[in-house]
Amino acid sequence: MKPASLARLLCLTTILATAHGARAQGFKLTDELTLKADLTLKETYDDNVYLLDTAAYPNLTPPPNSPIAIPNKGSMVTTLTPSLNLTYLAGPAFSATLSYAPDMVWYESAPSQNYVAHRANLNFTGKIGEVSYEWLNSSVWTEGSDLALTTMRPGDCRAMGGIPMRDRCDAALYRDSIKVTIPVDKWFFRPVFTSYVHDFEAEQQANLAANKNSYIYDNYIDRWEVSGGMDLGYAVMDKTKLFVGYRYGHQSQGTVLKEGTVPGSVITAASPYDNNYQRLLVGIEGEPVPWLKLAVMTGPDMRDWLDATPAGFDRSKTLWYVDGQFTVLPTKEDRCTLKMTRFEQPAFTSQSVYQDIKYDLSWRHEFSDKLTVGVGCTVYNCVWQNPALRNDWIYTPCLMASYAFSSNVAAEVSWSHDNAVNKETAVVGTSTQYAEGREYQRNLYSISLKYTF
Repeated sequence: MKPASLARLLCLTTILATAHGARAQGFKLTDELTLKADLTLKETYDDNVYLLDTAAYPNLTPPPNSPIAIPNKGSMVTTLTPSLNLTYLAGPAFSATLSYAPDMVWYESAPSQNYVAHRANLNFTGKIGEVSYEWLNSSVWTEGSDLALTTMRPGDCRAMGGIPMRDRCDAALYRDSIKVTIPVDKWFFRPVFTSYVHDFEAEQQANLAANKNSYIYDNYIDRWEVSGGMDLGYAVMDKTKLFVGYRYGHQSQGTVLKEGTVPGSVITAASPYDNNYQRLLVGIEGEPVPWLKLAVMTGPDMRDWLDATPAGFDRSKTLWYVDGQFTVLPTKEDRCTLKMTRFEQPAFTSQSVYQDIKYDLSWRHEFSDKLTVGVGCTVYNCVWQNPALRNDWIYTPCLMASYAFSSNVAAEVSWSHDNAVNKETAVVGTSTQYAEGREYQRNLYSISLKYTF
């Protein structure tokens, strides 16, 4: 029996065997300690696993021992996710939550893309007197292929670097954030600290083909970031605060294998894009009216690159930072959410930097306690700074519907469509020669069944 078939059987058997008469209440281990668990089976049809619409030129020879991207390759995808959540509540001064949820994913027609993503979170929150704090930690350790995909020309590195393909390969990711809020009458002070480490563990390979235009192999380049600062705010209303803030941070990008000056030789090249930044922020958070929730901060981002950057790179450019969410509640049954983010970061498939810009609009309507439907659209744009010539867009409309059969059992169906577009002109003999090979269309059709213990 195939792993995917075994996963389906295991999940369905568990759900059917335990559904009758059970209630989703979790397990009270002690007065302070609660354990919750659930099991989700998701079946998806992915009609473009490798995010590639472009057929390869004839008579090209791929490199050995590397999975090859196939245009418009479809596959059923089985995802099995058991989830555990352990909560410790000692009182107002301290609470902790530990969760673990591995995604076990099987591609029936593309087994090289199978992976397990171990997702874990450890969060601490509390309030001592009037001072509140939170320390949030998340990590993802992916056991997948130790080789990225090879794409035959005229295909190219996908729009945004092909994030879905990247996230199937070996990698380790960690994020954390610390906030301490100190109120003084209507004012508050909030020291903050964040960190991000992304270790791409897939093997790097230099392109040593005699014909440099025969294929492209996606080398994933490590990156990390730390930042810290302070917010100063004032409560202009009972549930609404305005604030100004300052952040000082550092970003670093790792090394990559490249062909040396001697044909056939390989060198390790350090990135010239390590940088320090200062960020000035203004923001608003809270509920100015009962039907509107806000959490928005924005401001200029001033960068100082530490090494000699390539010719054509603007080292003095002031960028813009945005992190915002608007939630509108027009009725008891409706929720509309707009999320916006804009920030600078090092690329993960080339030694370069880009602005990561995303708009995410969604609407949810509850017809009853059991039935919810939704529609949404994401517009994702990444703009690389010169001398890199990339301007990628992905437009993703989506639909969903969920139904709760009981307090234990719920099902969801969903559809999404990616339309990836290149906005750079393809010019033969330049770095944009194969830019149109970044474009693709992709549909995901999914149905999932979740049982909560």
